[in-house]
Amino acid sequence: MTHDRLITTALLVLFPIAFLAAGNSFHESLLIYTAINAIAAIGLCLIFGLAGQISLAQAAFVGIGAYATTLATNRLHLDSTLAIVAGGLVAMACGWLVSRPLSRLHDHYLAMGTLAFGIIAYILFANLSSLTGGLDPGVTIARFKFVGNELPRSNDLFWVCWAFLVIAALIGSNVTRSKVGRSLRAMKMSEFAAAGVGIDCVRTKALVFSLGAMLAGIAGGLYANFARSFNASSFGFSYSIDVLVMVIVGSLQRISGAIVGALIVTVLPLLLDRAEDYKTLAFGVLMVLVVKFAPQGLVDGLTQIASRLRLQITALRRRPAQAR
Repeated sequence: MTHDRLITTALLVLFPIAFLAAGNSFHESLLIYTAINAIAAIGLCLIFGLAGQISLAQAAFVGIGAYATTLATNRLHLDSTLAIVAGGLVAMACGWLVSRPLSRLHDHYLAMGTLAFGIIAYILFANLSSLTGGLDPGVTIARFKFVGNELPRSNDLFWVCWAFLVIAALIGSNVTRSKVGRSLRAMKMSEFAAAGVGIDCVRTKALVFSLGAMLAGIAGGLYANFARSFNASSFGFSYSIDVLVMVIVGSLQRISGAIVGALIVTVLPLLLDRAEDYKTLAFGVLMVLVVKFAPQGLVDGLTQIASRLRLQITALRRRPAQAR
């Protein structure tokens, strides 16, 4: 886990450097979307990677956070940052409520249960036009204000996204190293054995679902403030799959992997923009290669390769000394 903290710190430091070095607003926007996706991916990393609970409802929690933030900003006139936090808390409450009936499901039954919740949430987003604007025309949120002052440029929201990404990484890292993290890893190995040593599995599941939903809700609030105008189509099933791919490609157990996965999944479609028909093929090939050669994710795979190279170099250095 020490390597994970070092890699995560390096990535968090590189984000603002890359933003300042970006040559145009398009690249700046790309970094903003990467940071937003990374926050949602860290939430799923806790649920799926750490606890082993398959969730296909992350898009629903992102949508809840986005709409709650919009309503808090437009109707309650909360400060934009407070509205984003409020949206995260609403998503967290929804995550806790959903986890109670779903916590007794396992494996593919849990995946189907979370999928059903995601579909129901999408249907509500699309049909509650008085609150969400539905699919057409959607909703528009007021401009982001920090302490009552509007940002000079919309892309300056990057610094807010980066600050929330740092907070999300700290939460994920602390949960991973805490007693709760050890309980979640025990549950992932064997839920029955974990229950046998006194771990309250239902309560622990509810906690990790709530944390994952909260981070997704914060990502939704940031997305709402950056996109400004959006509709329910942004929170369909495909986005849940995108977040799942981010975690699988980056790392199932490392916070740094969620950030790397978010970067890859956000940037890759743009690199293949001129080859629209091959985007799905590229993602499929990438997934197959990762599952085949790095089943724990790219970050874990590269870390293992680096460790092996270091051991081989150390062994080669010792051989001449032993020969003498």
